[in-house]
Amino acid sequence: MSDREEEKFEEERARREQPWDEQEPPLWSDADEEEDQAYFEKKARARKRLKKILAVLLAAVLLANVLSFWPMLYNMQAIRFLSVSRELSRSDQVSGYKQAVAVVGSKGGKGTGFVVSSGGYIVTNYHVIEGKSSLFVSFPKGKSYPAEVVSSNPSADLALLRIDPGDAALHALPLNRAGSAQSGDSVYIIGNPLMFDRVANAGTIVGEMPIDSMDIPIIAIEAPIYKGNSGSPVINEQGEVVAVVFATASIERSGETMKVGLAIPIRYLLSDLDRLGVSLAQ
Repeated sequence: MSDREEEKFEEERARREQPWDEQEPPLWSDADEEEDQAYFEKKARARKRLKKILAVLLAAVLLANVLSFWPMLYNMQAIRFLSVSRELSRSDQVSGYKQAVAVVGSKGGKGTGFVVSSGGYIVTNYHVIEGKSSLFVSFPKGKSYPAEVVSSNPSADLALLRIDPGDAALHALPLNRAGSAQSGDSVYIIGNPLMFDRVANAGTIVGEMPIDSMDIPIIAIEAPIYKGNSGSPVINEQGEVVAVVFATASIERSGETMKVGLAIPIRYLLSDLDRLGVSLAQ
């Protein structure tokens, strides 16, 4: 092919082909743009619904986790001691003891105390009131009183509070001045364990024993003792307080490990009561 013929061929091909600078049509039209905007709005609404569903599911999971702790709190032992308390409370004697047992509380928690004088003196543990402010004492019918600490014995973990009962007639528990509590004696323990108030339970004196953290011997009791029982009176069959619960421990007995309640003999409080001239219940 001559040069002239080749030039004509190229010119003819150029006329047949689309120009290189012609713009390509858009990938979507205005109608497509409206459809795309609606698509994204629909997707945003779906995302909001999904967030709400996830929030509900998360709340359900959290609730399930909280509820899973209830069996730990209301376990069979708790059910058992509540059942025992209900049966014991049918007795007028035990029901009367409960009237003298109070909740000793503050913003930091609660413990147990009991009235020893109608003049408004209440015994509890020192660790229940240690470092606390704005103490209060409340009784079965819901009446609460501000309380002040009039005496404390940290080494024996005992404290004496006083309230002004006004015209209210307080029930008081007599104290066992002989300080006698023999191994095998049956006793009652009344306190405010866990989330409950004035729970009565029966126990048995194991005996007196020394512990490393205290300079005085303490009384071990085979009985259900829980958090909140600190300050509970240990009452003998004559209705006298022989000790004050302050802790629990595991001890070896007859080759077996057993959990026991620990209590301070009431005799370690008597000198303070006599010094203050407290008129005790008889």
